This record gives sequence, C-alpha cells and structure tokens, in this order.
Amino acid sequence: GAPPQKGGSLHPNAAWWTCQVVCSRLEEQPDGSEGIDRERMYNFSDETGRRRWIKSHRMLLQGPPNVGEYSTDLITAYSEIRMPYWSAQPGSWATYHAWSVIEVNHGQSWILIERKTDMLEILFGQVGISLYFMKALRCIGTARDPAKCQEQPRVALSGGTTVQTFMAWIDGYVEEHWQPYDLLSSNCQQMAASVESFLVNPGAPEHTVVNPMKLVPQKQKEDKTFVLAEVERNPRALKYLAEKFRRDSQVVTMAVSKDGNALRYASDLVRADPEVCLAAVSQNGYALPYVHPVIRQDRTLVFAAVSQNGYVLCYTEEKHRKDRELVLRAVRQDGYAWRYVHEELKWDSEVYVAAGFQNPVALFRASLLW
Repeated sequence: GAPPQKGGSLHPNAAWWTCQVVCSRLEEQPDGSEGIDRERMYNFSDETGRRRWIKSHRMLLQGPPNVGEYSTDLITAYSEIRMPYWSAQPGSWATYHAWSVIEVNHGQSWILIERKTDMLEILFGQVGISLYFMKALRCIGTARDPAKCQEQPRVALSGGTTVQTFMAWIDGYVEEHWQPYDLLSSNCQQMAASVESFLVNPGAPEHTVVNPMKLVPQKQKEDKTFVLAEVERNPRALKYLAEKFRRDSQVVTMAVSKDGNALRYASDLVRADPEVCLAAVSQNGYALPYVHPVIRQDRTLVFAAVSQNGYVLCYTEEKHRKDRELVLRAVRQDGYAWRYVHEELKWDSEVYVAAGFQNPVALFRASLLW
C-alpha cells in the first residue's frame, strides 16, 4: 500500500469505507472494449433478447461515494431480491441471500446494496440500466442469473429521501453499527431489512446516530485529559474528535485498548504505528483490516489478531495461510478459520483435528463451502 500521509485521513470514516465497502457504477457501452484496471465488461441479453454491453467501473473510496448530479434525486421505491441457496427448497425456508434494489426518480437510475460476508457492496445503475441488470450484476465477482432471483413486491416511497441522505445514513448509522459477519446476528437478510426500514421511516429514532461530543463545551473538547477520559469511557468518541487527537498515539491507544475497532477512526499515520495497532488487534482481531496496508501483514500483528479471533485469517496474505504455527493458532481459536487455510495445510491432520475439535459444526459447513 501507499505510505501513510502526514496529514492523516480527512474523513473520519475513511478506513471503514476503504476496507469494508466496495462500490461500482454501471454504464451501458456500445461495445465490449476494455477500459482501465478497475473496469469490467459484461455482455447480457435484456428482457427483449437484445445483446447489450454493460461496463462496471469500480470507485476508489475514502468516504461516501461521490454521486454527483444524482445526490439530490429522490428515492421513489425499493424491491428486495432473494436468491435461494438451493433450487428445490420450500418457499417458507429462510435459507436465501437477500439484497435491496433502490429505485431513484421512478427508475431513471438505481442503487443496489447488499452485504456479502464482511463487505458492503453498493452498485449504482446509471440512466439506461434496467432493474433486470441490477438483479444480475454485483460490484465484484461473477454475475448472477436473473431467472433465479426472486423479486419481492415493489414498495413505493413518498418520504422525500434523497440519494445524498441515504449515503449519509450509511456513513453514519450503518458504519457505527457495523459488525463482523455472523450467521445469526449480522447477515445479508438483516442488512436488507435495515435498509428497507430506513427507507420507509428515515426519521425513526432507531436510525439516528448520537454524537457523544455534540453537547461538550469546546474548551473541554480541546482538553487532552478530558479527551483521554472520554475515549476510555466511550472509545468510538474518537470519531468525533479533532484531527489532532485522532493522530495522537496516546489518545488512540487508550481508545483501541477498550475497543480495537476504534482504530478505524485514527489518522493514517497512527494506523501505521505498530504499537498502537498491536494494542488494537490484541483487543479485537477484527481491527486487522483497519491497520494501514504498509504494516497490515506484519506477522506479529497477524499472529496477535488470529489469537484473539481466528476468523480474521481471511484478511491475511497467502504466506500467513500456509504458516503452520499461525494457522493452528487461528483454527484453535475459531474452527471457521479452516475455510481460509491454504490448501497445503487444509488437510494436515493436526490442523484438521484442531479445527474440528474447536467447532465441529463450523468444520462441516466450511467443508461444504470449500
């Protein structure tokens, strides 16, 4: 990764947007000519059978995506799309992947939003892109078969929510409540339900974010002793502090020692500080993706992270996934980590037994996925 900048991240949520969100823009093209590295071409037959070329352009994020002229456009409806995990499963089963397709200006453009494991995917469909394509395409990965997508009833909206307001909700509520993927408590269906709940009633108290520093007098906000006490009590208050405190190693260390995920609010320079990052990943292994890329794959940091939460092996490079000592530490902490073990070690008897002993159900599910 690029070296950390002295000025730090201007947007307090920059690390979250960079590490947890993938965002792309769809545009129709006259042919299949390839573009830059972040562009991908798809060739589809539309509802009428006509072949069309669609370009997906991946956006680089350090904050909410720049939606330009669409920012003030109104969201007029949404549809939930479901894809069953098994083709023959009964309709009453809850075993399906879900995502939301949002209609802007009565279908002049679209926004797809879905959770895939630990990533939030946002896809913008520009003028000329139909709902048919929005059901099929993703920000990353292969396209889906629209015929297998089950569109739920369209829900018309009249609340006056703009695209900009929706992006602000993601930057506020969604970011602050973001949790690692969990099959029961933090999954794709819950993300779709949260999006749809906001669109129906954006002013509801449960969708608002409280700034813990809002009523604090300015003099206290500048007092380091007060700031240290505040982040010790509420580590995520770091997000609302002045930039000078978000690049203060002592303040950030205090915050991450209580909640490692608060590392994402630190400046770039501090996220590249090995001591601060070690404190963060030791408290919460899921802080690993927020470590600056220049040191994120340092073995000491990775070992500490998987020791606290083995599943974060998924954020590591191949060399760590084939490191026997590190892999054993990961699967002994969380059997699900076996899914990310390098093929060279996946069927190693000690590794396999350790993962199965820690969580036999996890090993069974990971074996099916593998």
